[in-house]
Amino acid sequence: MKKLFLFLIYLWCFSAFGQEVNKEFKKTVFNEQFDNTDKWNTTFNAENLFLGQNGYYELFRRSKKSGYYLLPSTTDIYSSFQLECNVLFGQHNNKKQSAGVLMMASSESSGGILVEINQKREYRILRLNKDKQVAIHSSGNSWVKLPSVITKSENTIVVKTYNKVYDLYINSVFVTTFTDIELNKGKVGLYIGPDSKAKFDFLKLYLEEKVELKDLETNTSKEEEQAFTQIIIKLKDQIIRKDKEIDELKTKLKLNNNQASLRQNDTGLLNSRNRLQFRVTELEDELDEMSFKLIQLKEENDRLKDFKQGVEKGDENGDIIINLTNMVSNQKKTIDVLTLQNSILNQENNSLFIELKDITKTLDKTTNQLTTEKEKNSLLKQELDSMKRLNLKLQDSLNQKNHLENTPNQEPKKPLTEEEILKQMIEKEREERRKKLEEEKQKEEQGQGQIEE
Repeated sequence: MKKLFLFLIYLWCFSAFGQEVNKEFKKTVFNEQFDNTDKWNTTFNAENLFLGQNGYYELFRRSKKSGYYLLPSTTDIYSSFQLECNVLFGQHNNKKQSAGVLMMASSESSGGILVEINQKREYRILRLNKDKQVAIHSSGNSWVKLPSVITKSENTIVVKTYNKVYDLYINSVFVTTFTDIELNKGKVGLYIGPDSKAKFDFLKLYLEEKVELKDLETNTSKEEEQAFTQIIIKLKDQIIRKDKEIDELKTKLKLNNNQASLRQNDTGLLNSRNRLQFRVTELEDELDEMSFKLIQLKEENDRLKDFKQGVEKGDENGDIIINLTNMVSNQKKTIDVLTLQNSILNQENNSLFIELKDITKTLDKTTNQLTTEKEKNSLLKQELDSMKRLNLKLQDSLNQKNHLENTPNQEPKKPLTEEEILKQMIEKEREERRKKLEEEKQKEEQGQGQIEE
């Protein structure tokens, strides 16, 4: 029962803290696919092996003492953003190898916020200050187990941050929210842990899209009202800031006047009072000018509203306005169609790029497999030739054995002596003479038989 109660408390605590960053970050400002690693270090030494190949940035940290931080060669600094990266752990004897993503960094050795995961399905968040590391959201060894979300092979890390608040997602699952008031802007980069091997597939960064006044469209009455409203709000903000600055300067001027009345002979205070008085006069003139602009904008807004009502009622300029409105509408539709086509072409281009990247990876893999198969085939051919030669030797040996088995009583011939060779030659000559005499005798007998007839 006690364990169940503690488990329910844990679930309540985990669900009580939800996402805090509700901003939408859609403007892509950094999209590193690691097809070209000119922005990143390529290193070969006793401690590090960093190489970009096959669409990945492969990192191998040989040192077992500490990890290593890597920043791109760009000098861009960000404060509020959405950061995404994909990391894959390689085959290695170290079962606790780690990697992660770095934010709010000023350099590779001083400061930043690190989100790190390891192959034991744990994560941690650290604030870095030179050689010092401080856990932000946990205590003890700072690692937090998350086996239901983190995998041992491939993981995607997403961090959303706005106004010093951070939301962390791993593999599309919200993990935690944390804050840090010390670091609010900096570079982004990568991290490889000690005695670790990993490769990064991509690193992306998105910012919030903000529409400037100059980019606002005013094709409809509603859009015009929104534009005028924003202009009026901006002017009011400027007027408020100017009023505040005037009040501060008046306070300083009053203080200087009081001090000057006590010290009439202090030339420095008199000069300071005169400068403040001149600045107050300038600001009051600017304030009057802004107030006049504000009145003009309000009057312009009122005139546009009256003109709109007149058009809707059908005055003499109604047809012209309607035609112009239709022309603008048609042009806007054409622009929308072209924009849509451009967007579709960009999507197709991105899709083809990703497809080409996948095909290239598949081709590299197939080429490696083919090379391996060729090597295996060559080895098998050599073994086959060796077997053929061995087979021929065995066949010859078998034939000799069969021949010996078919003539078991025959003794191997001994080489003849010179006397035996001479005897054979004499016997051979005698045999030839005997045959020759017999032939001559037969011829004589045949000749006598023919005479008698």
